[in-house]
Amino acid sequence: MKKMIVRLIFLMIPFVLSTSCTYKTYHPSKSDREWASDHKICEKWVRESIRDEPDTYDNFDEMKLIKECMRKKGWRWERSGLFGPDREESK
Repeated sequence: MKKMIVRLIFLMIPFVLSTSCTYKTYHPSKSDREWASDHKICEKWVRESIRDEPDTYDNFDEMKLIKECMRKKGWRWERSGLFGPDREESK
């Protein structure tokens, strides 16, 4: 029984660590509702630009370009880790 509990604890550690380190977006002057609007605009812009050369892009490129567009609109990412929020520096 003890071995089973110890194994369960060791299996839970990676799960707890991976779920506790997540990112949340924030903007100094915009609401969360405006995030959805900005994201939709960025997604549309990126997909239209990818249509010109679809073979040179993949899903990861699309995500990076959307994140870059969101950064240009002033959005930043805050990491919610085990030791509290850690805001990303402005680039």
